[in-house]
Amino acid sequence: MRRHPDRPFRRLPALLLVLVAGCATNGDVRQTVVQGTVLVDGEPLANGSISFFPTDGTRGPSAGAVIRDGKYRIEAERGVVVGTNRVEIRGLRATGHKVPDLMGRPEEMDELVEAVPADFNTDSTLVRTVLPGVNRLDFDLPGTKNQP
Repeated sequence: MRRHPDRPFRRLPALLLVLVAGCATNGDVRQTVVQGTVLVDGEPLANGSISFFPTDGTRGPSAGAVIRDGKYRIEAERGVVVGTNRVEIRGLRATGHKVPDLMGRPEEMDELVEAVPADFNTDSTLVRTVLPGVNRLDFDLPGTKNQP
């Protein structure tokens, strides 16, 4: 293959087109940073997850993050869509009881149950408006400790 020293960048436009096409996003969808804290029964949720689902006319992908020691952060690259979002929060808590190990090992393990009521996950009624820029959304939820 013979190179043309006077045209070293002749394939550059084609390469740029491929790169731009690979990075294209829907111009109507704006995603942003959301961070905050999650308390359950006044205590930081030790381990859990938080998810945001666009709703009420807001369109775009869902976004989520792990909650550790009551804190979460979702970066803009995989951020929450600007607009109205339904929020689901999940987490487990130990009951203080031991149960047989699910993998059949002889030792027992801590029994874990849902720490957050269904009103905030499976049947979530939490809705938040996300604005452009960094958003801080904190949640202080009742837990399942005192529920039947």
